[in-house]
Amino acid sequence: MKIKSFVRNLFILLTSILSLSLTSFANAVELKVGVLNLSATFAPAQSHSNVDSQFFVNMMEPLIGKNAKNMDNEFGPMFGGLAESYEIHPSKQIIDFKIRKGVKFHNGDDMTIEDVLFSLQSMINVTDPIRTERSKEFFGNIARAEALDENTVRVITKKPDFLTELFLSSQQSMIYPKKYLMSLTGDPDIDEISDYRAFGLAPVGTGPYKVTSFNPRVEIVYERHDDYWGEKAPYDKITMIRVPEAAARVTALINGEIDLATNIAPDQLATIDNSPGYKTTGAVTPLFHVIYFGGAGYDRESDALSGGSKTFTKELRQAMVSAVDRDLLNDALWFGKSVVPSTHSYPNYGKFYTPDFDTFSYDIEKAKKLIKDNNLEGTKLEFWTDPYYYTNGLLAAQAMAEMWKEIGIDVTIRTTETWAAKGEPGSWGYNGQMQNWSNPMYYADPHGSFGKMWAPGGAGMTRELWNPSIGMEAYTELYNEFRWELDPEIRNAKYGEIMDLVKEDAFMLVLYQPFESYGMREDLHWDPFPGHIPYVLDFRAGMFEDDRLN
Repeated sequence: MKIKSFVRNLFILLTSILSLSLTSFANAVELKVGVLNLSATFAPAQSHSNVDSQFFVNMMEPLIGKNAKNMDNEFGPMFGGLAESYEIHPSKQIIDFKIRKGVKFHNGDDMTIEDVLFSLQSMINVTDPIRTERSKEFFGNIARAEALDENTVRVITKKPDFLTELFLSSQQSMIYPKKYLMSLTGDPDIDEISDYRAFGLAPVGTGPYKVTSFNPRVEIVYERHDDYWGEKAPYDKITMIRVPEAAARVTALINGEIDLATNIAPDQLATIDNSPGYKTTGAVTPLFHVIYFGGAGYDRESDALSGGSKTFTKELRQAMVSAVDRDLLNDALWFGKSVVPSTHSYPNYGKFYTPDFDTFSYDIEKAKKLIKDNNLEGTKLEFWTDPYYYTNGLLAAQAMAEMWKEIGIDVTIRTTETWAAKGEPGSWGYNGQMQNWSNPMYYADPHGSFGKMWAPGGAGMTRELWNPSIGMEAYTELYNEFRWELDPEIRNAKYGEIMDLVKEDAFMLVLYQPFESYGMREDLHWDPFPGHIPYVLDFRAGMFEDDRLN
């Protein structure tokens, strides 16, 4: 009897376990996302690409949490982050962080103060030269990071700076696993350049999802990190698949191959909205689509980039900027949903928002006069663009070519998905060549968008896309007066002086803030959040709803 009873109980137990396993498997929910572009590497500290920034937030975390759900710069442990608390000293030059306990990396290692110090110090004093530009931009004012005890890190800045919280809540401040990274190649006691490259293909973080498969530029697979310190990830698995053509993303969505599709062009929205079980959503993106003129302001027979930029005289640039009817572009390409600004400023800036500045305006008669007075009619130029990278990027280039034709400028459109080496056609800043670009809002301050690209040492300046007419020394002085001013009224006035110079030099044109749309299943409730930088795909707990999870 005892043997029969034991066998019967064992059978009941095994049946229960099997039933629970099958139920768990049946309840496992996967999200599939079709994206326009996909990362080549996971390297949040070095990256400032719109593509890369989409994917970091689900699997890595910075020290300071930031509220993604509104435009205000609202920080604190309640919004995540790997510091359970922090204190800003009255001097505005010292921040002390208490590090969360019980945090585990995806490989099972405990996060310690050594990981935090390593991550910060590797941006203050870079080992990997690819990080140099981001280091200057985000950590240029940070003197050092040091441990006060086994659970407290002190960050000390060179001068008072109200932007430090923003910097330490950015992807450039995400925390890396020191031991794991240094063990990837070569000497396990040194962080070598090859370690950072290897990490980019096999990343490990502390976030609610871990990367379990990564095929660069093709597919990313996340799975739930069961040892996550905070609220558990809602999905068992998320698969991100690159589908570059907009029509193909729409087809994949309504055929049920994916659950969400990014970067849907306005003329594709009706197809989704009219398909039973599917819908669209969208938002104005904190990013400007811009065009720039190769090497504006440089007047040399030869230089490292292009052979100079005599083709783009100031008068030609002013005429071409004045000839672009941005409102017409918005109506035709975006159905009037994008925002056409008068200057380089976002509402997200709060007290530093300056919508009354008149930096960019349409004036076709002024454009025609500039062309006639300077004998520029018949000038031949090239406009280079990636056919897929920016929503409506190619269509906007074609439409502007027609606008420039009206004032006597002959523009040929060139497309490429692979940019040429310096000094060759199709490269950055090449003489007589225009290109579309974007100026994202990396953080909610003028220095976090315009400054990121056009401050002395910014991404556009290091590529020699603009040589200010007042001279680089005078421009640097003007910019620093704006950058470090703490009084909002004085700071905005200095920014106004910079915008006056932008208008005069006409080295680039802000087109609009695009209204980016997304298609999805009807039972999925997700929107891009205004507190994120552009295009972030945030699928952490509390950031969306999926009826399948109920």
